[in-house]
Amino acid sequence: MPLNKLLTTVLLCASSSVVLAEGSPWVPGDGEFRVSADLMTGASDQFFIGDVSTDLGGDIEGTFLWFNGVYGYDDRWAFDIRTGYAQSQFETNPVQQEDISDTSFGASYQFINEFAADNGLPTVTVRAGYTFGGGYETDVIDAIGDGASGLDLSLLVGKSLTDQISVAGDLTYRQRDDDVADAVKYLISGLFSTPVPGLGVQLSLGGSRTDSDVNIGGPDFGVDQFPLTDRDLDVLILGANYGFDNGIGVNVSYLNLLDGTNVPDTDVTTFSVSYSF
Repeated sequence: MPLNKLLTTVLLCASSSVVLAEGSPWVPGDGEFRVSADLMTGASDQFFIGDVSTDLGGDIEGTFLWFNGVYGYDDRWAFDIRTGYAQSQFETNPVQQEDISDTSFGASYQFINEFAADNGLPTVTVRAGYTFGGGYETDVIDAIGDGASGLDLSLLVGKSLTDQISVAGDLTYRQRDDDVADAVKYLISGLFSTPVPGLGVQLSLGGSRTDSDVNIGGPDFGVDQFPLTDRDLDVLILGANYGFDNGIGVNVSYLNLLDGTNVPDTDVTTFSVSYSF
């Protein structure tokens, strides 16, 4: 099989886990429920074979639609769920890959609330979750994920520096079964309010590191090894959000891939709508 056809794993599967934080250090209030939908799209004719960006010989396009919900059980505990739908298409292959994506459940506990005491400490929250791998094919040329299940453990830290500026960090360890490599991901964000009431902007630096020595195009590489590959990347994210008085929020963000290993060499745009009640 030509190498360019071996490269068409899902366009967004690697970057979607970076774009979406595993949670927020600031948990919802007691009894508050937040729901949101995230639409992610991207396209590219370049792919990192190992750490070398290479021309695929045709465009691949990918789309993820994520549905998220989080419930504030009390002032410290929160519970969340995320699931979605994904599809991908390679220009030279008429068969479109589409299916329900992975589904995750999680529980967060806020150890420190910066607003509860004037001690200068940041808000600190931990999250433990479990992801159930979707039932899609993983050894086809445009699989929409690695299909593996496992634990997600996150440390979430945030601090409001002024009325206009906040910072947040997300450090997550990901464990998966079926010989899929463990991974660590990070997301560091600056959140800024603007003179326009309700309008804010976000600047984030994120990335992931996977504990694997399998490279696309390496010795004896085959499509059955796509879920096992070493997938590393670093991204820069710029976003803007607007909150309405009725609890509805909208967000648009643009992810720029800075560097990668065995991932599509592409940028990703995300549109999100949320509602709190």
